[in-house]
Amino acid sequence: MENVLSILFCLTLLYLVITSRLKTYVAILRTQGVLLSAIMIFPFMRHLSVHILIIPLMSLIVKAIIIPRFINKIIIDLDVKRIVEPSIQPFNFLLLSVASMSTIFVAAHVLSGYTPIEPIPFASAFSAIVTGIFLIIFRKKLIVHVVGFLILENGIFLFGTSVAAEMPTIVELGAMLDVFVVVFLMGIAINKISSTFAKQDVTVLGKLKD
Repeated sequence: MENVLSILFCLTLLYLVITSRLKTYVAILRTQGVLLSAIMIFPFMRHLSVHILIIPLMSLIVKAIIIPRFINKIIIDLDVKRIVEPSIQPFNFLLLSVASMSTIFVAAHVLSGYTPIEPIPFASAFSAIVTGIFLIIFRKKLIVHVVGFLILENGIFLFGTSVAAEMPTIVELGAMLDVFVVVFLMGIAINKISSTFAKQDVTVLGKLKD
């Protein structure tokens, strides 16, 4: 079941690279939050307890509810344009992403022969990390850069489930706290930039002087 959910997670990445609507970006973040919470439950089914359910529940609340709502609030409050202007054509972006994911899945399959890892969750996790980096590189809007970072963090989160059946609670909660800090700081940065410039994309940063 974890493999099926991981493949669904990977499919959301492909949808992410071809869409140009901010509403869809937020919906994908919400969907990935639900999928990650479901994936995290299965390794612990043999030793199910209230304590073990804390992390999946926190992941669901933070990744699927709180963060998407906050991103939506930024978009509405700052009146960010709903359509993302790409710096690379969607079809070329899709080809690049598919080629990267294919390479990662082949490498994960080969690596699984030498190391005890789950190849599909492992490959899906690294695909999310690469996709998040691509979003930051190939998209201009700062709000999309925030989404790219969150996708990258989701990949790191999934990577943790693919290499170990048990994850330290403090480490996972620390990762969530890190996400909170970055998202809120980016919200403040976008708000400050928008108060000075009419646009909320990275091209305006070129106008800043020391």
